[in-house]
Amino acid sequence: MEFDSSSSIWDGVYYHSHLFGGLMLTAALLGLSSSYFGGLGSSYLPYMLSDLGFFYKKKCEKKRIRVYMDGCFDLMHYGHANALRQAKALGDELVVGVVSDEEIVANKGPPVLSMEERLALVSGLKWVDEVIANAPYAITEKFMKQSLQ
Repeated sequence: MEFDSSSSIWDGVYYHSHLFGGLMLTAALLGLSSSYFGGLGSSYLPYMLSDLGFFYKKKCEKKRIRVYMDGCFDLMHYGHANALRQAKALGDELVVGVVSDEEIVANKGPPVLSMEERLALVSGLKWVDEVIANAPYAITEKFMKQSLQ
């Protein structure tokens, strides 16, 4: 079988004009060509499809998922940052509670960094959307409802 370089892709249009005409008619009916039927064009297409109804999915509001994580975040390190990154991946917004100095002293010992320094470290991370200062060491349902509304 030899390759004929003199033929082009448009030779098929001449020999199969009924196929080409059918394609043009379909394109015109779908509004892809505004010159074939004159008044029926792409501006008419959205109105035509809305009457059909099955082309549109139901529009539903996606509920935003807020993830809460708390900690002392004293002497911030890679493990803290990685935990916050993973927590952010679980939802749309990451809310971080920073435990107060008094709670840290009562449960772990004195913190190295002050509350203001720890708040600055946590709020500076790109994964954190909101910071809650003086979060309790033990989370209660009341705190969660009050803080995350």
